[in-house]
Amino acid sequence: MSKFPKVVPWASTEEYMAAADSLYSPDLSERKRGVAIVKAWRVRGRLPVAIEATASLAEMCVADQEHRHGVSNNQLQHMYSMALIRFVNSIVDLEQKGVYAQSVAVLASRIGMPAWFVELRHAGTHEQIPSLATLRAACSQALLWLRDYYWSKQVRRLPTDTMAQVRDVFAQFVAACDQRQAAIAAVAAAAASRRSASKAGDVNGMSLAEAAFDSATAALSLLVGRLHADAVRLYVVPVLIESGFLVPSEKRLRAKFPDCVLPAALAETWSAPFLVFTSSWGETLFYEELLAGMVSALTPDSSEFGVFETGDGGLSTSHAATLVAWIRWILESHYVSEGTARSPAISIEDMLEGCLRNPSYYSRAVLRVVSDVDPVLKRNLKPFVEFMGKALAALVADEAKGAPAATKRLVTVSQSALQEEEALMQKRLDQLFGSKANHNGSMDVDSTAAMAPFATASTPESRPAAAQSRPAGGRWSYVSETAWVQCPIGARCDGSVPVLEWPAWIDDAPLHTTPA
Repeated sequence: MSKFPKVVPWASTEEYMAAADSLYSPDLSERKRGVAIVKAWRVRGRLPVAIEATASLAEMCVADQEHRHGVSNNQLQHMYSMALIRFVNSIVDLEQKGVYAQSVAVLASRIGMPAWFVELRHAGTHEQIPSLATLRAACSQALLWLRDYYWSKQVRRLPTDTMAQVRDVFAQFVAACDQRQAAIAAVAAAAASRRSASKAGDVNGMSLAEAAFDSATAALSLLVGRLHADAVRLYVVPVLIESGFLVPSEKRLRAKFPDCVLPAALAETWSAPFLVFTSSWGETLFYEELLAGMVSALTPDSSEFGVFETGDGGLSTSHAATLVAWIRWILESHYVSEGTARSPAISIEDMLEGCLRNPSYYSRAVLRVVSDVDPVLKRNLKPFVEFMGKALAALVADEAKGAPAATKRLVTVSQSALQEEEALMQKRLDQLFGSKANHNGSMDVDSTAAMAPFATASTPESRPAAAQSRPAGGRWSYVSETAWVQCPIGARCDGSVPVLEWPAWIDDAPLHTTPA
């Protein structure tokens, strides 16, 4: 490691993350502010190419929204194309380190860049420029890719001084609360034993405890006042969900499955800090970030072969139960159902998405908590909760039988079940079209009139001979096993290409018919 510190254009971690939030803000003026900050950084020194690319793409989005009616579509296409070409080239060139140059596609796949970005770059450079709608979508996807592959990963590499300071202040507050509780318990014990509570020892102990508590609360307020709102996600929430803070170090003081009821003493301890947090950062921001952090800790990223695990290997059961209890407490105290007259104080969409994307024992517990709090969502979440329960039961059964992890199958479909499903689909098709399939498996679908607008796009002369010999009537048919051959995606087995384009009149057709 170099002994010399690395010089960066930003003054602090908070400024760095504030610029990132501005660049990705849905507010146009805030996004312009983020672009201006990056321009100021560019004057101070050299910037990472990812920041340059993010600012260029964000500036292009701003220009599109501000001058949409004053710039032609052709000009916007060229501007978007240049921004996307620069984005791909600048990111991919960083991986060009060998003696022999490698293709852009190979380098892009190495860093996880979607292949269609490379294809879009090639089209914009050597072929016809893509449509404006495609370029706008590509710009949005490129910004999301930069956020996932650069900005979010930089958070883990940022200096930990601020987090250490947050941890120290929170630890001081917890210690002061414990001291205060011990002093209160001593006074209560003295009263129960009918001793005088005015003795010097009791008074002195209570005074010291109150002074320590006031000092810790003041230090907490001072720290919160100096932190940017981004610090909630970066420092405050990660420290709060550690053991020793929202989750007590002693397991006997934690919540337990399956009830997940938060101890009243724990809620009372953190009521004052929560008031400080919400007064400084707002109730919505703080509680939504806290919920997101808790769900992230409870629901590890699942993969194709590793779903339905019990949870994070480093998270104990009592720790997880306490986090679920905190989620219940937050929702019961600050969440308003969509079915009520008032608008919800906090949104739980991201929390639900995290649970549904990463099914586990703990995510199922969170969904059950949401179902208890919100009767409207309970009906929608019931199938997911039941499916997770059955899948987890099957997983436990496989583990009890000693099945290897690599051969576990939570859902198995037999050949007979597939045949029954196919027969059911055939029956529904017969009911839908009013006629039954013939013995060859072809379905008598009278679609001649429906396909009339498409007939002009393909003439008999342009079709292969096999296509011209197809029975008329517009019926679809199953291909027999002997006649089936490999063919490109989108083509029929006889080599013909069906006409799949919508007729022009559909673009101008009204969505709903207006009564006369």
